[in-house]
Amino acid sequence: MTLDRSDRSDPLEGQLDEWRAAFDRSFAEPRRLGDDDAVLDVLGIRIAGDPFALNLADLAGLQPAMPAAPYPATAPGLLGLAGHQGQVLPLYDLRALIGRGAATAVRWWAIARAAPLALAFEGFDGQWRLTPGDRLQQSDAAGTGWAVRCGGALRPLIELEGLIAAVAGSQLGEPSAGSFTTTTSAGAAGR
Repeated sequence: MTLDRSDRSDPLEGQLDEWRAAFDRSFAEPRRLGDDDAVLDVLGIRIAGDPFALNLADLAGLQPAMPAAPYPATAPGLLGLAGHQGQVLPLYDLRALIGRGAATAVRWWAIARAAPLALAFEGFDGQWRLTPGDRLQQSDAAGTGWAVRCGGALRPLIELEGLIAAVAGSQLGEPSAGSFTTTTSAGAAGR
């Protein structure tokens, strides 16, 4: 026996039907641009005790650090190999890649979305959704281009695209990844 939904007198049943229809339509209609497109989701991390941020859109995953498998290579910042979802990835020390020396104890791995590699860092502070007002362009001695205000701190936003290019360049004999600083572009902050 099937129910004829048009004869319902219960307002709650009618509301549920409207919600179901709206849910189904949301997958059938083209995506509308709205206020949510201006938000930036970031991951708050710690490097050498200092607060930094990573654009969450640049990451494919985050996991607690485990011992890295040794790998006989001399690439700057390479810690070894890491496993993530059945893949073997080169694991790099994020602190070394941004020119702050080698990390003493890494506790987290961030998996890059744009390239098959993992980045190790010391601390994870949280995840935040930020509005355009929380993004600040700044120029300082460290060469940072963008910072975000979250978790009670102003955090330089690390552009993974530049880091990945620096790592790839060092593997091809181009300038060392260790010379890379935490620069960002306006496009990275506006995602």
